[in-house]
Amino acid sequence: MTPPHTDTDNPMRGILLMLGAFITFSCMDTLAKLLGTMGYQAVFITWGRLLAQVFMLVPLVLVMGGTKALRTRHPKFQLLRGIGMLGAGVFFVSGLHYLPLATMTSINFVGPFIVTLMSVIFLKEHVGRNRWIAILIGFAGALVIIRPGTEGFHVAGLFAVAAATCWSIGMITTRLVQPEDSTLTTLVLTALVGLVGASLLVPMFWKPLTLEALIYIVGMGIGGTLGQFFMIQALRYAGPSVLAPFAYSQIIWATLLGYVLWGEFPDGWTWVGAAIIVSCGLYVWYRERRAAAPRLKKPV
Repeated sequence: MTPPHTDTDNPMRGILLMLGAFITFSCMDTLAKLLGTMGYQAVFITWGRLLAQVFMLVPLVLVMGGTKALRTRHPKFQLLRGIGMLGAGVFFVSGLHYLPLATMTSINFVGPFIVTLMSVIFLKEHVGRNRWIAILIGFAGALVIIRPGTEGFHVAGLFAVAAATCWSIGMITTRLVQPEDSTLTTLVLTALVGLVGASLLVPMFWKPLTLEALIYIVGMGIGGTLGQFFMIQALRYAGPSVLAPFAYSQIIWATLLGYVLWGEFPDGWTWVGAAIIVSCGLYVWYRERRAAAPRLKKPV
């Protein structure tokens, strides 16, 4: 399978959109953690966010042609994207119940490396030896944070890895449905698929909503919709292996929000692991930039 062609090639615009997406996602994660401290479970929180997103998207669907806006040429990929994003949300919010926001975010940084691996398999993108080394070192950085087999290990760290894997599936399928499916189509179908899946589970995790919780859920719906929109648009201007490393900017916002709201601050090992992952991600980005330069004659 070859990567679809995009009419526009503007990596800088894609990078800025991706940065905006992860600032928005950090705010959404903060609201999710607040809901968790109020006793709401991950499935319920994710269900509420998706329900809010669907209600927000309905007016756009009506304006953009009704059900015609929901037609897709890639129903299987859209279904897979919806399931992937649902899994990413549930796993990540589950981990937030036990680990600081910045720690979960740091572990979740393995996502870009998983995206690169999937890009090789599904999009037939070329990855040279140096990038493979960077990917392996990046995964080692994740192990430094998770610390399996030590007293610092918590199973919730694996939730972050699972969330990163599901998110990577969403990134790859986003690329596969473009440019034939519109951004609105992908947004709505992702929310609908996730909502249906979460609705099957939410009765087991039901808890009456307070006004404060309702406000947080609506805020998550807004954040989720904007973040997904920014991310989908970013992928129209650059490939996932180029954009994915910029997800690392999220550690800045996660650390600030976690410290201000809960006094959370990553421990030394978390910073070491995060530094390893971010350094590897930036190196991959550097290699991508060099590979794209016309003056470079040999592959990386």
